[in-house]
Amino acid sequence: MKNSVLVFLTLIIAGFSLAAQKPNPVTWDFKLEQVNNKDYKLIATASIAPSWVLYSQFTGSDGPVPTSFMVNGKDVQLKEESKVISEMDKIFEMEVKHFKHSAVFTKIIQKGNEASVKGSVEFMTCDGLKCLPPATIPFDLKF
Repeated sequence: MKNSVLVFLTLIIAGFSLAAQKPNPVTWDFKLEQVNNKDYKLIATASIAPSWVLYSQFTGSDGPVPTSFMVNGKDVQLKEESKVISEMDKIFEMEVKHFKHSAVFTKIIQKGNEASVKGSVEFMTCDGLKCLPPATIPFDLKF
């Protein structure tokens, strides 16, 4: 009986440990660069782990969830500064647009009466064998 309890507790601890090791193949960095007195450039940079991809904002509707941005309560498109790769995706069985290693997105924002730019990015990532559910990362940048 003692051994059964010990095995059961070991399995539970191992399960919690594995759950805590959730993969995080895409990390984000957000910043503002002042362009002039009222204009700022919002820069969103994704660092993508090897073998993983991040999908473009302009991926077809039948495929993966495209990357999307919300800025100050509005859906917006940012300029994709990084090289977009367009190729056949084995998981979705269609041609998709994605990024490998890193992706930079930019948009000129005009400073209004707000003290900051608040928003979020929603994205999906896959590694050729599996996809993670879409994730949303918020940001709040002071002018």
